[in-house]
Amino acid sequence: MAHSVEFLFDDESERRLRALWDALAASNLPNAGRNPSPTNRPHVTAAATHRIDAAADHAIHQCTETLPIPVTIGAPLVFGRDDRLVVALLVVPTARLLAAHARVVEALSGHAFTADDEPGVFSHSLPGSWTPHVTMARRVHSDTLGDVVAALDLSSHSGRPDGALATITAIRRWDGDSRTDVVLGKRHESSDSGE
Repeated sequence: MAHSVEFLFDDESERRLRALWDALAASNLPNAGRNPSPTNRPHVTAAATHRIDAAADHAIHQCTETLPIPVTIGAPLVFGRDDRLVVALLVVPTARLLAAHARVVEALSGHAFTADDEPGVFSHSLPGSWTPHVTMARRVHSDTLGDVVAALDLSSHSGRPDGALATITAIRRWDGDSRTDVVLGKRHESSDSGE
C-alpha cells in the first residue's frame, strides 16, 4: 500500500470541498466522499511512495513552519485512462506552495522508500513533476466524465469565475498499510480566504 504526506485544509475550506463531493453524490455520480473512513478528507498529496518511516514525523513537522498557505482551487483535471479515470481539481501552483512541496520532499530524505526499497518518492511527486490537486472522484467511466466535470463548476459553487479560495493549515503523514494518519501542525484554523 502507498504511503504519503499530504497538505490538509482549514475547516471552512474542507467544508466547501466536501460540498462538491456531496453534489456529485446527490447526482448519483462517482465521488471521493464514498469512502466512510474518518481519515478520508479533501487533501493535496505532496509526496507519495511505497513506505515512509514514522521517524520522518519530526522532519515533516518542521515543514509546518510554511503554513498557512492560501491557495486557489481551479479547473478540473482528469488522470488515468480507459474507464478508470480520476477527476480532480487543480490547486493552482504558486511559488509559496511549490516551495512548501519541495521542503516536504526534502524532509523525506532517508525516510521514504519506493517499492524496490530504493530511497525516495514516486517520480510524479518530485519537484518539477508534481501536479497539486484535490481528488473529487475515482473510478469514473468515460460515459459519466462530462457529468462529473459539469457538477464541479466552481463558479456556481464559489461565485468566483477564477476558482475558489482555500487555505492549507496542516500536514499529515498517511500510512496506507495501517490506514492511519498522523496530523502535524494546526488544522482547525478559520479560513483567511475571505469567502
